[in-house]
Amino acid sequence: MLPRNVLAIRKTWGSTISSNGSHGLPHPSTTEILTTLTTKTSHATLLDYPNGSYTGMRTFNKVGIMDFTGHTARLANSLQQISFAPGGEEGGAKEDPEVVAGLAALRTHEVMTKETTDLVRAGLKFYYKQFKEPAQDLLSAVGETKVTVLCTWDPKDKEPTLLAHFEPLRTPKTPRCKVEVHGSPRHHATAKDSQWVRDRSKLEEALSKDSNEALLLDETTQDVYEGLSSNFFALDRATKTLVTAPLDSVLTGTILKVVVNVCEQYKIPVKFAFPNLKHVDGWEGAFISSTSRLVLPIETMVLPDGSTKQFGESATLELIRGQVLKECHKRAESLLSEEEL
Repeated sequence: MLPRNVLAIRKTWGSTISSNGSHGLPHPSTTEILTTLTTKTSHATLLDYPNGSYTGMRTFNKVGIMDFTGHTARLANSLQQISFAPGGEEGGAKEDPEVVAGLAALRTHEVMTKETTDLVRAGLKFYYKQFKEPAQDLLSAVGETKVTVLCTWDPKDKEPTLLAHFEPLRTPKTPRCKVEVHGSPRHHATAKDSQWVRDRSKLEEALSKDSNEALLLDETTQDVYEGLSSNFFALDRATKTLVTAPLDSVLTGTILKVVVNVCEQYKIPVKFAFPNLKHVDGWEGAFISSTSRLVLPIETMVLPDGSTKQFGESATLELIRGQVLKECHKRAESLLSEEEL
């Protein structure tokens, strides 16, 4: 039996808003984490809330999350870059003082890490308690878990919303994949803003059923940036150099950092420059990376003109894939012990 999806929400009881709606002195408040079952996916849940800072994680060995500290830092950093000004940032609009004050603590790494740790721990416990078997049986019976965290501003209750969604992790069914090159690079790429989940919907709908990802292309230069939910890498055949977009032009995924680290260990050169489709015939191979995919080599690439480029297997890419998996297990930060389940 697969566990049902779970939603955990950090709720603040108490307010700095007086009963007549005017701003008054802060009243005592307490925080509580509410957990509940849900039939919605993480994608649908993100669309239910205003845009905000979000990140996608996954468990390893059921109780650990790879680079959890890095994920919480991403949440805080992205929250610093996202404006909740009325009507957006158009015309130089600024956030209301209550928004600035309400989000100030969560925009720091220390507070975001603490609050997210408490939230994810509570959510994982509730998620796993759907099983009645002892912990040891549970850990062998249930698969890994996908965890999605969102932090946004609730304009109705005038407080931050921090929530986490838990669902079974779905991993690629094949060792290599098909991708399509279409779609333009996104704006504000370094911030993981859940508005991107809305913006990319049409591109996802346009993908053929057997395609795993769409790659974003600058049609003028033919530079490839990233995938809709992944980073992209190409391996130059002549130099054996792994090429990926400059880090200030894309969202730097947690797996990208592991890939770079593995390449350093095995003396594989990495160049932070845009892979260019004009040079596709000079690529030995290519892959996408993300939390759920880890390293997923590309077998077929559908080019903008409808033609396809086929890639054979690459010993270098297989080495990277295997070592990234091992490294992810090593970097998993335990949030629960088996005794807590």
